[in-house]
Amino acid sequence: MDLVLAAGQGLGLALAAGILAGALAGPLAREGRGIDPIAALLLTLALIGGAYLFGASLETEDHPAWPGWPIGAAAAALAFAVIRAVVAGAASRAGEGASPALIAGILALGAAIVVAGSLAFGGVGLLAFIAVAYLALGRRRRAGQKYEGLRILRG
Repeated sequence: MDLVLAAGQGLGLALAAGILAGALAGPLAREGRGIDPIAALLLTLALIGGAYLFGASLETEDHPAWPGWPIGAAAAALAFAVIRAVVAGAASRAGEGASPALIAGILALGAAIVVAGSLAFGGVGLLAFIAVAYLALGRRRRAGQKYEGLRILRG
């Protein structure tokens, strides 16, 4: 495996660490509040795990591990933030029939699929990154449109 495949594998493993931690922390999130201690612990574990896994993927191919540490931590942090927000949104709509535990379970299963795919095919990590980035951009775009009709026109 060359550097590109090792980096793809490391990226997928780091994203999976962030996805799993975000899925577990999502039901704990409350609107308008900061991060609670359990979520902070899960984020810390995701950062450490993502950094370690990305570096270990590079190291197995006789490349230095240190370049993978900040990239893995950043990928895990991105995945944590996006997935936690998705599950928190499901938790806020739980009265409407949405189950945050079911959403978290599906996303945890998704993390396992990303791990298996990244270990089998290094390019799956890049696809997982594109999916997480697309989800993040979509959530950001919809957040901007949320109050669009409430703007006051001054003349």
